[in-house]
Amino acid sequence: SSSSSQTEISAGSSVTLSCQLYSYSSAGVSCGDWIRSQGIDLLWVNQAGDKLKMSDSRYQISAPGHCIITLTTTLLNEDDNREWRCEVTQGDQVKTSVTYTVKISGTSGVDDDHVFISSGENVRLPCNNALHDCKSTTWIYNSNSTAVELINLGIKKNNTDSHERLSLGSGCSLNIKNVTREDYGLYTCRQYVNDTQQRTDARVYLHVLHVSSSSSQTEISAGSSVSLSCQLHSFSFAVVSCDDWIHPEGIDLLWVNQAGDKLKISDSRYQTSAPGDCIITLTTTLLNEDDNREWRCEVTQGDQVKTSVTYTVKISAQDKTTTAVIPVHITNSQDHETTNTHTTKAQVYSTTAVIPVHNTGSISTCGVDDHVFISSGENVHLPCNNALHGCKSTTWNYNNNSAAAELITLGIKNKGTESHERLSLGSDCSLNIKNITKEDYGSYTCRQYVNGQRQGPDARVYLHVLHASSSSSQTEISAGSSVTLSCQLYAFPVVSCEDWVHSEAIDLLWVNQAGVKLKIDSRYQTSAPGDCIITLTTTLLNKDDSREWRCNVTQGDQVKTSVTYTVKISGISGVDDAHVFISSGENVRLPCNNALHDCKSTTWIYNRHPATVELIALGIKMKYTESHERLSLGSDCSLNIKNITKEDYGYYNCQQYVNGQRQGPDASVYLHVLHVSSSSSQTEISAGSSVTLSCQLYSFGGVSCDDSGRSQGIDLFWVNQAGDKLKISDSRYQISAPGHCIITLTTTLLNEDDNREWRCNVTQGDQVKTSATYTVKISDMIPDPGETEVSRTAGSLFKEILIMLKTAAFAAPTVILLQIICARRA
Repeated sequence: SSSSSQTEISAGSSVTLSCQLYSYSSAGVSCGDWIRSQGIDLLWVNQAGDKLKMSDSRYQISAPGHCIITLTTTLLNEDDNREWRCEVTQGDQVKTSVTYTVKISGTSGVDDDHVFISSGENVRLPCNNALHDCKSTTWIYNSNSTAVELINLGIKKNNTDSHERLSLGSGCSLNIKNVTREDYGLYTCRQYVNDTQQRTDARVYLHVLHVSSSSSQTEISAGSSVSLSCQLHSFSFAVVSCDDWIHPEGIDLLWVNQAGDKLKISDSRYQTSAPGDCIITLTTTLLNEDDNREWRCEVTQGDQVKTSVTYTVKISAQDKTTTAVIPVHITNSQDHETTNTHTTKAQVYSTTAVIPVHNTGSISTCGVDDHVFISSGENVHLPCNNALHGCKSTTWNYNNNSAAAELITLGIKNKGTESHERLSLGSDCSLNIKNITKEDYGSYTCRQYVNGQRQGPDARVYLHVLHASSSSSQTEISAGSSVTLSCQLYAFPVVSCEDWVHSEAIDLLWVNQAGVKLKIDSRYQTSAPGDCIITLTTTLLNKDDSREWRCNVTQGDQVKTSVTYTVKISGISGVDDAHVFISSGENVRLPCNNALHDCKSTTWIYNRHPATVELIALGIKMKYTESHERLSLGSDCSLNIKNITKEDYGYYNCQQYVNGQRQGPDASVYLHVLHVSSSSSQTEISAGSSVTLSCQLYSFGGVSCDDSGRSQGIDLFWVNQAGDKLKISDSRYQISAPGHCIITLTTTLLNEDDNREWRCNVTQGDQVKTSATYTVKISDMIPDPGETEVSRTAGSLFKEILIMLKTAAFAAPTVILLQIICARRA
């Protein structure tokens, strides 16, 4: 059944489908208890019959009970008449299945002559002028370079390249299977009766979304960089380019993460660029955990998702490590690895020691190293490199420094382990673990038994888990507070973690939002108490709210895995902070503290003397304001402003209206913007020049900024690279404060100041509210004095040689002339 009672649902709407198994619960046994005992499962499958994954950004799947499963998705045009299938399975057997067909409104061939589809999908192009039957229908295709008749009076033409993929549907629509990017263009439906054209043409513009990779390989090694290009192939009618067309239509291309959120350029893992409005690229360094991940690109029009396309990357098994198995005789009554229960223990027994052997050949290792790196919270796949033809012979044992357990016995999961609900056995006998925790690190051994006899050598996998934690136990931390984040690699080697990472050239490091290693500067202090742990200490700013702090594990130049930690800043959630400080160029969120159940009642008003402007009216953005392109309304009715400028400072008022009546008190937010500028208009300044940097806080309040500064304990000051306040007594710097809202720094630039960030802080009491930086680029570096002296000496010597040459050049003819005169006289 569907959450919508409508027979047709518009594309871009969210719908929830519920699939329920109605069963007779005999003798008070609930349906849930019954299906568990029978091994019965409910699942949604895609059009290929594969189980839909929760990790797919298009689908959210939940199971409110064992006899019901729901599927929530945002509908696309291509979902029109699609069958959504739910299956009941018992073991590997499908017992029955049921489908639900959704009809998309606006795609019935009435008013939608622009159809968006992704390559590889099937599409239906409506014929809006169809007569009572299709014997009068002709379909003509036109691209920028060619025009072709596809259907003639209801009969398919067999001489076209695409004829095998075409068919005529009900309503005389044109159906195209397995759309390619070459199919984009203008499709015209025309009617003829007795060779006379009837009615006007019905036109459909087909726009095809396609993703390609910079790599021609089917498998790419982890640690490699890959660029994915997402392009919308559109018909440029009347010489109007794709770029010019999508602008007025409000069409946008974007990459989204697995949660369906737009990927940000500020994320250290991803670099996105838009060479044009009809193409967007995503560049990233692949990790092992990206194996079989779907990278999704969407086309949106306003708030509507028109279509989306995915690209799946397969991580190759290159430069793997295999294992050599060496018998080791042990005389001990303690066995540190759990073995199969059929084997009798003795005081003296044999086990195996695993020696890593580097292999660059073609030996198969099921596509995964025997050293697997993963971050906590992820899912992992541990390969079984000695699997036989089936998994009924497979046993998985787990061992770390403090615990040992048998997880899988002869293909059957043991339910006595703490992690059994997160475990599953893959079709290749691999061990799959969901939602990894730091306690899951250790040695995993895949062992084969046939008729109670152990077969072949063991296959071992060492799982190393990267985990980040905070020194604060609070869910929200106030801006201005100091926090320490710890990033630890939980590893199980034969020797200590420290010795092991040294020999394997493993490194842990914190990286900034651009993916570059964080340096110890005025904002960050990093330390490494050990080779398996690294800490980052910083003072939080408002702009750090919801920022992801990323820690990487590298081996040589390869990123093995990474983990992030997100800090929530308290006091900016729209509850008790009516003053927001931000630096120019940043993005800001202004809370609406009086929001009702939805945002259709919300109006945002901006005030700064002498202007008052309505930015949002009843949930709708006003487009006549200068800043409207940078504004958006958050799900909690907050006002989001991108790329703040100094002109954005002022008083923002959130008001609520219902049926034209104002509700409750207003929620006011004062936005204070910190901005740094230079006395020089040049992009590069020569060393030895004097420069003055001005740091100003643009504020709006009931009192002047100066009075506010004194009464509220607000202060502006310049800090050095260690984060210490610059003193007026320093001979390099001259600092002055014409007022409490402006502070200047004058200095003579040195070569070493090239690309240096000069930082200005705003504090309130002991709290840093925000900070702004200014980077100076040095032109014409001053050479070293020693080099100057050498150059000067060389120059003088050159001049002297030149004079001697000139003299010699003049003297030689003179001497010859004198000799001739003397000879004649003689």
